[in-house]
Amino acid sequence: MIPKFRVWDKNTEDVVYVKTIDLEKDGSIGCIVDYNGINLDMTECVIMQSTGLKDKNGVEIFESDLVKVIDGESEEDSYISVVKNYSNEGYPAFDIEYPPNYHYDRNVLSAIMCNGFETIEVTGNVYDNPELLEVAE
Repeated sequence: MIPKFRVWDKNTEDVVYVKTIDLEKDGSIGCIVDYNGINLDMTECVIMQSTGLKDKNGVEIFESDLVKVIDGESEEDSYISVVKNYSNEGYPAFDIEYPPNYHYDRNVLSAIMCNGFETIEVTGNVYDNPELLEVAE
């Protein structure tokens, strides 16, 4: 899988899909180019990586997306969580947090995508939809 990225551009306050990320020899990011060929100011961008997964509607799930997890058929038994990349915390995976009344015996995103009982739906992201973040907390 070729990694896909998007960025939150703090200058324009927009999510921008990234065409290329150029790296310097030391591994640092040299520049970020969007699909319009515009070089973005990397100091003003928050990079978000795709998980490689899609929600129930076929929408690609990215880091910092807000997702609604629906337990079975009932909207009442649902919760909203933020997709996080835990690689900097020694856990090389994307995952979400869940309420205390739920239990998963493995990575939550993996469990939801594989069990066929729960569904997941992208409802926004933490930058465009901060009001949904309040619901998640």
